[in-house]
Amino acid sequence: MRQEETEITVEELLDREKIRHNMARYSRGMDRQDADLIASTYWPEGWDDHGVVEDTGRGFADGMLPMWPTLRMGHMLGQSCIEIHGNLANCETYFFAYHRMGDGEATRDVYLGGRYNDRLEKRGDRWKFIHRVAVYDWCRDAGPSVPWNDLIFPFSAMPVRSYGATADDYSWDLFANAPSRKGTDYPTGPGGHK
Repeated sequence: MRQEETEITVEELLDREKIRHNMARYSRGMDRQDADLIASTYWPEGWDDHGVVEDTGRGFADGMLPMWPTLRMGHMLGQSCIEIHGNLANCETYFFAYHRMGDGEATRDVYLGGRYNDRLEKRGDRWKFIHRVAVYDWCRDAGPSVPWNDLIFPFSAMPVRSYGATADDYSWDLFANAPSRKGTDYPTGPGGHK
């Protein structure tokens, strides 16, 4: 590992941003439950090792499908240590991940903290994962989830687009470059949100 960096070229700054963008796209895919988006962050031969699952990027993404009906996630990425060596990059990024797991009375809130240890490869002008290893530093099971209801926050008065669900939250409209609509143009209430 390089201990000092006194000069970074503009090209390396752009490459670092492209690497961070690939990591953000991965997290968005996980949180929005989009297997195609997750898989698109890996090269076809790339693989993922999350400890309990080791598979190709596509296999890992598709393996999430049966879990998503009873799983909601929110990933936050922290600082990254990125070293670029030609068309390869080694990257360690801290993460904090919230998981709402289960259904009904069995729903629990679980928090994980750790680091993604990634090797990415640049092909053309795109950086994608060759392999990703999740290293877990801590876990907190917060116990049964508090229901999302109006006792906590006025959820029933909010438009559906304001719920961080899967296919109906506002981010889908935003990234599809759909015309902006006011919240009053959407139905109100949880719309099936858990």
